[in-house]
Amino acid sequence: MPTTNADITAKLNALREDYAARLPQELAALHELAAGALADPGTQQAARLAQLHQRLHKLAGSAGSFGFTRLGKQAKQLEIQVQQWLGQDVDQGQLRIFSVAVGALAALTQAEQPPAQVAVANPEKATTQTLIYLLEDDPAVAEDIALNLRHFGHRVEHFDRLEAAEAAILRAPPDFMVVDIVFDAERRESPSLIAALQQTLAKPLPVVFISARDDFAAYHAAVKAGAIGYFVKPLDVIRLVDRLEHYLDRRRELPYRVLIVDDDATLAEHYRLVLTSAGMLVDLVTNPEDVLTALRNFNPEMILLDLNIPEYSGPELARVIRLSDEWLRVPITYLSSETDVDQRIKAMGQAGDDFIAKPISDRELISAVSIRAARSRQLSSAIDRDSLTGLLKHSRIKEQVDIELARTRRSGEPLCVAMIDLDHFKSVNDTYGHPAGDKVIKALAHLLRQRLRKTDSIGRYGGEEFVAVLPGCDATEARRLLDDVRQNFKEINFSVDTKHFTVTLSAGVACAELSSALTADTLLQMADDALYLAKHGGRDQICIAE
Repeated sequence: MPTTNADITAKLNALREDYAARLPQELAALHELAAGALADPGTQQAARLAQLHQRLHKLAGSAGSFGFTRLGKQAKQLEIQVQQWLGQDVDQGQLRIFSVAVGALAALTQAEQPPAQVAVANPEKATTQTLIYLLEDDPAVAEDIALNLRHFGHRVEHFDRLEAAEAAILRAPPDFMVVDIVFDAERRESPSLIAALQQTLAKPLPVVFISARDDFAAYHAAVKAGAIGYFVKPLDVIRLVDRLEHYLDRRRELPYRVLIVDDDATLAEHYRLVLTSAGMLVDLVTNPEDVLTALRNFNPEMILLDLNIPEYSGPELARVIRLSDEWLRVPITYLSSETDVDQRIKAMGQAGDDFIAKPISDRELISAVSIRAARSRQLSSAIDRDSLTGLLKHSRIKEQVDIELARTRRSGEPLCVAMIDLDHFKSVNDTYGHPAGDKVIKALAHLLRQRLRKTDSIGRYGGEEFVAVLPGCDATEARRLLDDVRQNFKEINFSVDTKHFTVTLSAGVACAELSSALTADTLLQMADDALYLAKHGGRDQICIAE
């Protein structure tokens, strides 16, 4: 069931109430430790002070997040004080004053902040078709645009009059609009109408304008109407699709994956709920010894790591993580109430990348994590993805086959891998030029992203060859998915100057059997052998490896 605002708020409030209920017991334990340290200046004093430091540190980091701001600040002051005494002889007079101050914490258990109200992100469903309104009064141009957009899996409604389009937009706003600027029959231009409509809608609509006009005034009017693109006629429909797909790719992005490592289970759960409310996927580790297993199973894009964990310091855990090449690129952000700048710098110099100070408000936490996770994803994308298509590079798609094979062995679900190749692609480059060839490659990349499932991985294997990794997919379903891509791709009309052409594709599919000890290389070779059969069997077809 989807998580709602009410679900998140109820869970956050329940955590807050549980925290408040446990506070008196925690403060009593702190006071008992302080009194014991005062009463026994011998060998037990150092151990009690160390425990006091650890528990005050945890209290200082968590109290503010649950609304006890004054308590958290006072606990931080006491933590700093006891930290100065560690490993030293303590003056009994100072310790007596300290014990009284610890006892006074009980008076600060009245929360100052109202219960948190967190808005839950509502990510779009991967299966929802994009609804595009096409406003174009030239029937031939409209038919060409609509046909190509439908091949890419979009739902298109055409309007040849602005008046009809205006009523439809107000009644049921689309996801995207493609709009001609000039409507001769109505003697109207669309940018002013679209700009006025944008003001009445709950959220602005992305719009691409098309026109025979190529003057600054037309561009400026388009921008004021919310344009994300402008194309001059005669229209290159594939370039229009490319702009649309680039915009939609950002909306289709998977949620950020964040791993929280913190021994304070209540605070970690609070952070998990807050980040989940923002649409992120979050996993928790409260036992440091489970961190490597969590990394392998969850594959995070960012790690939030408590700096001070009993028995295992944050920097030590960070260095354990960095021992594996697999996790070198995952940013580690320390999350701690540590105020000593030297200690922060030292920690970040030991396998960490950044530092977030506790306590932190829910909004600040969401913003801080979102910004850092986005940077991490951008860096990984630049390293792992092909610059022309945005698909995974050769080495990364092979790694993905390995990952899905391992998951298949654990889950028992089927897995298929497809090798896809453009037919007679050399003749496209020779006849129409390499820019046209690049356009064909990009079009297939867009189509694969649009027509395959969100759970599938797609890579450019080399040149005009692609690989699709299809988890949870048997041979029948793989054939259906790829045949849908094949049929739609052959209908796309490419153009160079006044020349028009189409291109077909062939694919070979190999499926993993649970009883066999297949490797990624073996599975890819099987798919490549099936592709060879498809090519030599006449092309424009899908072959399944036996």
